[in-house]
Amino acid sequence: MIPVYCVVEQADGVVSGGVVSDGDGRGDRHAEFVLVRKDILFTQLVETALVALGYSHNSAVQARGIIKVGRWNPMPIHFLTDAPEATVADMLLDVYHMVTLRILLQSFSRLEDLPSEQWNHATVRNALKELLKEMNQSSLAKECPLSQVAAYVMSCHAT
Repeated sequence: MIPVYCVVEQADGVVSGGVVSDGDGRGDRHAEFVLVRKDILFTQLVETALVALGYSHNSAVQARGIIKVGRWNPMPIHFLTDAPEATVADMLLDVYHMVTLRILLQSFSRLEDLPSEQWNHATVRNALKELLKEMNQSSLAKECPLSQVAAYVMSCHAT
């Protein structure tokens, strides 16, 4: 396990182009350490940390993460590596004691309102889970090209 210092706040400092202002003095901040397993994929760090802090999966998939190491400028987490198989240990093991993970919660009333760059594996997975919870199997089978067995298996794992 790796301790990660997380600061969770509302995302009013996001600027277009992926550059994020490093504003202080904002209301509604929550700061706490979270223990994260070393084998968690680095791309899932924000979602894992938020769920560990008690936030919903919907909040987690709509959030953005920014890593700050020491006095270096903060950088959006998705810019740090192109390797999808990189783990938290690969990325943070040597510097975790100097890292702050700033998590910006964004509130979109519907997942469809998410910007296209935020549709990643976790977002699609959670959107599918929500769809499976809302629809019954027969109506899902009419709308979706999945077999009845596949829809049933997925709906069982959606809870």
